[in-house]
Amino acid sequence: MSEWWTYGLSDFLMFSPETYWRLVGRHNAAGWPAQVLGLAAAAALLGLVTVPRAGAARAALLVLAGAWAWTAWAFLAQRYAEIFLAARWLALAGGLQAVLLLAAALLPAPAPHGKPASRPLGFLLLLAALLFPLLGPASGRGWSAAEVFGWMPDPTALATLGALLALPWGGWLRATLAVLPVLALLLGGATRWLLA
Repeated sequence: MSEWWTYGLSDFLMFSPETYWRLVGRHNAAGWPAQVLGLAAAAALLGLVTVPRAGAARAALLVLAGAWAWTAWAFLAQRYAEIFLAARWLALAGGLQAVLLLAAALLPAPAPHGKPASRPLGFLLLLAALLFPLLGPASGRGWSAAEVFGWMPDPTALATLGALLALPWGGWLRATLAVLPVLALLLGGATRWLLA
């Protein structure tokens, strides 16, 4: 191990781009037409964060909790674990995020702070999550490799950050709920960079 400095990120990638996108395609084919529900849920999230009521925020958190739970189990634990050794740990992290979001939905609603300055960015991230499936065909992989909210990790994490930024409350609760989505997006970005 005297030459550890010669290793790069690509040395830890356990699969080829073809293998990964074929896995995504298999995952999408196995669950079709559930992705339509994911798109509808992302659109509903966009609507829920615009309503300045505690019930709407609670409903948004419940939608996010369900999306994280399903993505962790159906993709990370059941599919991604076939090609990536750390996928089971990622599935546990996704399950933890689902539990945190569920707990936040059941807590008494925090006092709203008016319209946060981060609200426009939150809407932009939610819109990006809603449009995320277009990256598949735009990058030449076709619709079979489209990634949808509630079905794949990256758009789910993106929508979570968007919703957290758009909701009219902040503080420690928002910061706590944002940690795992930020880490998921960093890991997803690093993986995409290595696959490119």
